Amino acid sequence: MRISLVTSTLNRARQIGELLGCLERQTLKAAEIVIVDQSNDGATEMVVGTYSERLPVTYLRDTRRGLSRGRNLGLQHISGNIVAFPDDDCIYPEDTLERVDSAFSKDPALGFYTGMSITPAGVPSQGRWNARPHVIDRFNIWTSQTSYTTFYRATALENAGPFNEDLGVGSGTRWGAGEETELMLRALRSGAKGSYDPALKIMHPEPLEAFDQATLDRGRRYNRGFGRVMRMEKYPLWFVVYMSGRPLVGAAAALLKGRRDQARYRFIAFEQRLRGWGDA
Repeated sequence: MRISLVTSTLNRARQIGELLGCLERQTLKAAEIVIVDQSNDGATEMVVGTYSERLPVTYLRDTRRGLSRGRNLGLQHISGNIVAFPDDDCIYPEDTLERVDSAFSKDPALGFYTGMSITPAGVPSQGRWNARPHVIDRFNIWTSQTSYTTFYRATALENAGPFNEDLGVGSGTRWGAGEETELMLRALRSGAKGSYDPALKIMHPEPLEAFDQATLDRGRRYNRGFGRVMRMEKYPLWFVVYMSGRPLVGAAAALLKGRRDQARYRFIAFEQRLRGWGDA
């Protein structure tokens, strides 16, 4: 299998260096690594340049902003039959690409393969990941994937189409997340088979380490995006209530434990998921 990786980044030169370092240590090397740089300085380009003789890395400058836009640009410059979108601040364990190659080689019908996000401490991020492997459907998809834990067969990705540029970080809309879920839902509709494997673990910083203003603002954008995708995909009302009610229950539990900041964040998640679902 030829594995192509596309990363869109903004002002994170150090993290790009760490990502490329972990890719250099893979037991099975990527065939292509495309870095789409939307930064306002040359620091990322300098870091990428230090790896240019050791890794098959392509550097692209993008004057636009937006994670989905950057990924779509990167997709125009790859030729692999397996494609993934590592975040600029995630780390692949050394056997990640070998594990991915094995999964797709063993199952020719597999359209996409996804795993668990873990923190640097080795625990599941935000505690939302299932401990058992399963086939992905439109209901369990919300706790079975995120963009940086997902690998697509190129044909399944082509059938699904590009990322929706109205969704995701930097989109310029109210919907700051959900682009990876919306894309995967399109892949399912086009007939792709998806598999979740908790043994495939990708390390990523815990986004809820601190409940400062930046985290609260990010929570508003992300959860409104989740609600928007539920609206776009015409989920039944019972499921919208369930997905919106989960953080409300979490807010109540946090209050009982005296964790007011955490409760506030989870209430924002509840409110914004409903707002996103109500967006026209």
